[in-house]
Amino acid sequence: MNISLSPAAADQLHFELDGRYLRIAFTTGCGGSGYRLHFAWEPNEGDQVVKIGDVSIALDDMSYSRLDGAVITYDDAEGGFMIDHPDAVSAVWCG
Repeated sequence: MNISLSPAAADQLHFELDGRYLRIAFTTGCGGSGYRLHFAWEPNEGDQVVKIGDVSIALDDMSYSRLDGAVITYDDAEGGFMIDHPDAVSAVWCG
């Protein structure tokens, strides 16, 4: 698993996590697929845990299988944490 943090994301996560995990879960719906990022005190059963420095990231099975090569970034002006992934495709909304 090759997932990395931008310097800004690493700094912000070091500040915000306070012993928690950054948990990433794959989501899907009518609007397409994406990822939900949130903080958790422990991984869910079946999560894969990746350590990057002092940051622990818990990934559900789908996220773990799809996020190889992704970079987690942080931009306060854009609303916080984002995932930059070279294989991402744009979503199409149904209506």
